[in-house]
Amino acid sequence: MKGHQRYYGLLHKYKQVYLFIAILVIVGFCMGIFLSNYIDVKDTANLSAYLTTVNENVDKYAYFVDQFFLGILFILFVFFLGTSIIGIPIVSFITFTKGLQIGFSCALFVCTYQMKGIIGILITLLPQVLMDLLATFLISACAIQLSMYLIYSCSNCERLDFKRLINSVLNDIFISFVIVLIGSYIKATVVMELIRLFNLM
Repeated sequence: MKGHQRYYGLLHKYKQVYLFIAILVIVGFCMGIFLSNYIDVKDTANLSAYLTTVNENVDKYAYFVDQFFLGILFILFVFFLGTSIIGIPIVSFITFTKGLQIGFSCALFVCTYQMKGIIGILITLLPQVLMDLLATFLISACAIQLSMYLIYSCSNCERLDFKRLINSVLNDIFISFVIVLIGSYIKATVVMELIRLFNLM
């Protein structure tokens, strides 16, 4: 019984895993800024313009559904990685690339718009990144912890308490889905209007 409680606690104590994920994201962020220095200025301008270009005829509902669908696929993909013993390095790489993308995007804004780029980061990039990071942190921590749980159980020939394990994991997945839903709505409504506002500055 104590062993089961220990496993159950291990699955829910995400603090250390969150710290590990945060370090990966920060390192990726710094790497993204560093690598942006080696991109041609014209390419940088084109990529930055892509980030702030809004199609006036875009269907917000279709865009919302598309973002939500992609978010759900990401959550499920990361979760299934956690069901294998090789999930930890792959999930770690995914979180690193998230930071890399954010750092690269921030560098593009500043490189192209200078001081105005900082405003662009705050009003157009930050609202998108915030919800994505919340979902990424939760599902990545769940996947990494789950993978660690499986490795420990297999190496020690312990029986898994599948009932508690499934309940815990499903709860985390559900919360991640809700975060993705909210984030997709924000992207399809608020962020699109903020991008239009930024382009008028």
